[in-house]
Amino acid sequence: MTATSVLADVEALLLALRAVDTAVPDGETEVAPGDPRMIRAVDEVRMPLVDELAPDEVRRHADGEVAARFGPAGDDGLLVQTYVVSQHGNLMRDAHRPRIVDGAPLGLFGPTAVGQGANQNKGPMAAALRALATRPAGLARPVWLTFSLEGRSSHGGSRRLLDDLEVRAAAGVVCIGTDLAVSVANRGRADVVVEVAGASAHSSQPWLGRNPREGGADVITALRPLPLPAAHPDLGGVTATPFRVEAWPVAPHPLPAGARVVVDRRLLPGEDPSAAVTQVRDHLAHLLGDRAGDVAVSAGEVMLPAQVDPASPLVVALLDGLRAAGVAEPRTITSKNTFDAGWACHRGIPTALFGPGRRHFAAGVTATEAVALQDCEDAATALRHAMEALCC
Repeated sequence: MTATSVLADVEALLLALRAVDTAVPDGETEVAPGDPRMIRAVDEVRMPLVDELAPDEVRRHADGEVAARFGPAGDDGLLVQTYVVSQHGNLMRDAHRPRIVDGAPLGLFGPTAVGQGANQNKGPMAAALRALATRPAGLARPVWLTFSLEGRSSHGGSRRLLDDLEVRAAAGVVCIGTDLAVSVANRGRADVVVEVAGASAHSSQPWLGRNPREGGADVITALRPLPLPAAHPDLGGVTATPFRVEAWPVAPHPLPAGARVVVDRRLLPGEDPSAAVTQVRDHLAHLLGDRAGDVAVSAGEVMLPAQVDPASPLVVALLDGLRAAGVAEPRTITSKNTFDAGWACHRGIPTALFGPGRRHFAAGVTATEAVALQDCEDAATALRHAMEALCC
């Protein structure tokens, strides 16, 4: 097969994956499990592509997740996890007009796919599909291709795949844009929910109520001196960031009856999420004094940190595959973001992050989502090499 026809196959995959919009809707912050639009994207676009690959088994969850097995049954193979929901580049221009452009103005080489999800999930998914389309013959252990419909920044999709559908493997790859580097560790996240009680009144007579917005401001101020663990040598320090502040009811000129501050507490490998929540609770109780009685602290969503040995067979196989693809100086990195590798590692599947796509394209909501076709093909070569090294 010529280089031109290979890139044409990648281009066809990317444009096919754009056929149904999978972005988080405007004005929303998440997609619920079982969302009909996401299930339609799986049924109408992704499943036909999987069926063409002739899997040996397909497992489907009621909420839309798919696990397709290639090769014999067993729990000693390779997990390749991909995502359906697009959460980055929410405000990019022409987000839902997929096109192939010259990548040079974007700092990419050659033909480049542009459109929401190109960089975050669709480029990496195209690479995974391409790798399975050219998978090595005679698999002795299974390769699992999975579609996660996770859209809440949680481990919900992974739980449905690994726990409900009982997918097992000896190693795993979460396919997401990593600059074609192999990410061997990432931080986790514990959402800490701080509820502040108040009493509603009209803002013209604030003395008749109790303003929980002021209590929320006290909470945010009190979090600034929160003691945090020592920095990790590769992942750096952790943060405790108030990222959502809400109050209710919403009406003309009221003091709200209650407020909520949600704190993003990043986690390092080895940290206990419940201990992180307890620390915030104890810290606020100490600093808020008389106002502490109005404050209730509870655990929100948790995503676990991940860490794999850079010398593991999985990481070595991916790096060797990049060399085989002609990538100069393949490398490992660590990620400060939070991903589903944490749940897989928790379930005993050492899992790295890997895929085509530039990480800085996801740095802002207006950033352009784009992925070079050649990067997708190079990633597919590395994934195929890992299948051969680990499953043949």
